[in-house]
Amino acid sequence: MDIQNNRPSILNAAAIFFATNRQNTLNYYSKLGFSCNESFGFVQLDGLEFIVHETGNLDNIRPNYPTHGPEALDLFCMVQGVEELYDRFTSRGASIRFELRISEYGMKEFAIQDPDGYSIGFGESLID
Repeated sequence: MDIQNNRPSILNAAAIFFATNRQNTLNYYSKLGFSCNESFGFVQLDGLEFIVHETGNLDNIRPNYPTHGPEALDLFCMVQGVEELYDRFTSRGASIRFELRISEYGMKEFAIQDPDGYSIGFGESLID
């Protein structure tokens, strides 16, 4: 609880991705430099955190792409140093969903895709 205002506050949020093989997915993110908690499936890199759960039901795996179109992502992160992050991920074997580009809305961005098809975009604003 926020003691100064005596009201509850949200401290963090984490999306949940369902995986066909949780260990395989955690290994993928680990090789990209994410911290992965093997026991609970938490995946974290700087301010990005999400949870990976294993499921035997393939219907539970529902990435936004391609169902919602070619630009659909499951997470989007604002970053500093997008080019360096892109280089880090590509040098570690990331599956690139779309290459580093400049968007029509003033972002330099790219996206990775995990073994179950979930996409995470990373972008840096080019507008002051």
